[in-house]
Amino acid sequence: MDYAAFASAVEPILVAHGCDAEGDCHGGGIRGTLQLSPPAAKNTSFDFNQVSLQVLVNDPDRSPILTEPLAVSAGGTAHSVKPFADTTDTEFRTMRAWVRAGVTP
Repeated sequence: MDYAAFASAVEPILVAHGCDAEGDCHGGGIRGTLQLSPPAAKNTSFDFNQVSLQVLVNDPDRSPILTEPLAVSAGGTAHSVKPFADTTDTEFRTMRAWVRAGVTP
């Protein structure tokens, strides 16, 4: 996974959609396995490491970092927030390109 690409392209998407450690969302604990830093104490290195764990090397397009924020009707999986209606969304495509670029055949 490319840290510079994450910091410049992926982290801003996560932040824009409120994917931070606010309340019990992505602060760890009961909401699942993705833990992210809080907006008031953003730690891009920590977030990079956590998001990288959500990438499936053997099946990058099925990685939770891509499927959970994607609408179920577009192939997504269960998640309370669905910022991406389909796979043509520009931000979704940016995240998918980052995931795919980090997976070596």
